[in-house]
Amino acid sequence: MSLVIIDASVALKWFLPDEEYGQKALQVLDRYMGNEIILGAPSLLEYELVNGLIIAQKRGRVPEETILTAVEGFANLGIRLQNIARLFDKVIHLSKAHQLSAYDASYLAIADEKGAPFITADEKLFRSVRENLTWVKWLGDI
Repeated sequence: MSLVIIDASVALKWFLPDEEYGQKALQVLDRYMGNEIILGAPSLLEYELVNGLIIAQKRGRVPEETILTAVEGFANLGIRLQNIARLFDKVIHLSKAHQLSAYDASYLAIADEKGAPFITADEKLFRSVRENLTWVKWLGDI
């Protein structure tokens, strides 16, 4: 099984049915649940997921009770979440080289370290790296 790194833009689509490329994101999850791939991410994925769900609830996209259910379901998936402390130099380099937030660069740093593809649905992130980082994949192309 190969490791695939995902970001919150992919994971949130599992819980927000009105999202564009939601079916593609569910296909990634199905491949994980079917033991075809291993999913990984920096540990900040948990925080970004909770924050995204809270924002979605404030905007009336999901009921409040969905947040806790979704977060519990996410925790039970067992995605390999990794601390990035040992990768701070790589995070800083990637952030500067591609004009990205440290958050976005954290996903890239883990994927780069592991030699794994990184799947995102964050268009700004994808556009900023697609020329130089061919292992970054657009969810819509999966």
